[in-house]
Amino acid sequence: MSIQRQCWKVSSGALLCWAALAVATTTRAQTQKYQPTAGIRVNTIGYLPDSAKRATVVGTAADVSKFSVVSVKTGQPVHTGALAAPRYHRDSDEQVRTADFSAFKTPGEYVLRAKGVPDSPPFRIAAGVYNASLRLNLLGFYGQRCGVPVRLEHNGIVYEKAACHLEDGYLDYYDPKRAGELKDGTGGWHDAGDYGKYTVNAAFATGILLTAWEHYGSQLAKLRAPIPESGGSLPDYLAEVKFNLDWLLKMQFPAGRVSHKLTSLRFCPMIMPSEDKEKRYFVSWSTEATADLAAVASQAARVYRPFDTAYADKCQAAAQKAMDAIRNEWEDVRPDQSAFHTGAYLRAADSDRIWALVEYWENTGDENVQKRVERRLMGDRLAVDVDWDWGEGNNLGVYTYLLSMKKRDPAVVAAVKEDLIAVADRIVRQHDRHGYGRGLRSYYWGANGSLARLALNLLMAYRLTGDRRYLDVVVDQLAYLYGRNPYGRSFVTGEGYDPPKFPHHRPSAADGIETPWPGHLVGGGHPTELDWQDVTASAPTNEVAINWDASLAYALAAFYDPNAR
Repeated sequence: MSIQRQCWKVSSGALLCWAALAVATTTRAQTQKYQPTAGIRVNTIGYLPDSAKRATVVGTAADVSKFSVVSVKTGQPVHTGALAAPRYHRDSDEQVRTADFSAFKTPGEYVLRAKGVPDSPPFRIAAGVYNASLRLNLLGFYGQRCGVPVRLEHNGIVYEKAACHLEDGYLDYYDPKRAGELKDGTGGWHDAGDYGKYTVNAAFATGILLTAWEHYGSQLAKLRAPIPESGGSLPDYLAEVKFNLDWLLKMQFPAGRVSHKLTSLRFCPMIMPSEDKEKRYFVSWSTEATADLAAVASQAARVYRPFDTAYADKCQAAAQKAMDAIRNEWEDVRPDQSAFHTGAYLRAADSDRIWALVEYWENTGDENVQKRVERRLMGDRLAVDVDWDWGEGNNLGVYTYLLSMKKRDPAVVAAVKEDLIAVADRIVRQHDRHGYGRGLRSYYWGANGSLARLALNLLMAYRLTGDRRYLDVVVDQLAYLYGRNPYGRSFVTGEGYDPPKFPHHRPSAADGIETPWPGHLVGGGHPTELDWQDVTASAPTNEVAINWDASLAYALAAFYDPNAR
């Protein structure tokens, strides 16, 4: 299958995407648009004992007022609660009621039961209930590796692919004078359901993963995952992130400028990566990619310094060169991609400049950079974005600024903190209005990734205030992604109840295995909540992408318990 895609932001904050699909191979099974059915929608991964525990009940008669938590082991009710009053959920055209059983904390395996509707799928209450999900998420990134053979196992199924794209890549479109010349661009992660490697999104995803480490590193240091580097000098989590960082550093050229992407001219059919023999090319440099490299390399210099001083120095040197390259570029430099029909990943670079400046300042203490950052943060109506994605790294910089131990302007700190809490409160209000507790108003290409990304604002608000409302709303976003949604299904391949079977993901479509590669969050329904299609051809609703997986990783990392089994 070939996909041409272009996305852009509109004033509502939604991503609008145009896609042309040309089916070149057999499409997997088709599904119909969702029709509301009675049932109980729960987080099919489960709930932590002390966390919020909410479910959505669809189709219960108005005179039914109670629900029960029923032990799978004994078949007997162990807790009874009152259903909330019925309300109409417009997005899915359903009458819904909320079952809140947060007060029930006893570990075990359960179903929810209410008169007149089928029981919920089974779920667990347990310490560390998200631990396996985070390990699987990390394994998903391992499965996206390019340039090396990959072998992983999940639920007794072995997934394998041979080394691929060993001629990354040619310089014809970076510098025509060097046409036909190869530069080493091997490694990194495939971006999404295709085999392209895009600097902007790779840096954004890596930045989120490094932010998770900076916020939850003491927990993540003990995570073990079945990747080749496990048990080495780096924690497993950082070893997997480094695989992509190493590739990002290769995208920088001697002048400090950074190539915008490394892809073939068009998407290949639904084949395994080692079968993709199309020539792949570096695109010329962009301000956006260079700023993103400066930001993530600055983060990496901090994160890796306790483990590998030489590597940290290498990252900081790359960040410095990138900052020097864009220091005097007042207008965005954009690459000519007219020959390409792969992802463009182009937006105005202003937000990512701020991200780069903050991360660079945190490492260097440059007072001129600090003044520039603080002027910008005070100049915005809101310094914090509510709904954000690649090309909008500003929030990552905001978190670094707020948590910095360096001397800052107290007025700026107070104003940015106020903005962040206002944004978190806005998410809470939307969550409260939604029949399934979803904190995001819009539905668009990749909105499930943005839903997971709400965790960054909410968890920062929790860190700054200690208000558990924010923590509870994060739990409800995970619940939506793992089954508390109109479909009653998990949106993550390989886990939860009835997870996606046919993601838009080339290895999953081409390897001849019945089940898809695990550990990936699919994009979800749009333009309405009911438009998810679990179909290989539906890139707009069923593709996977590293920025969505990284956002899920952050949300899961907050609840990772290294002391739980």
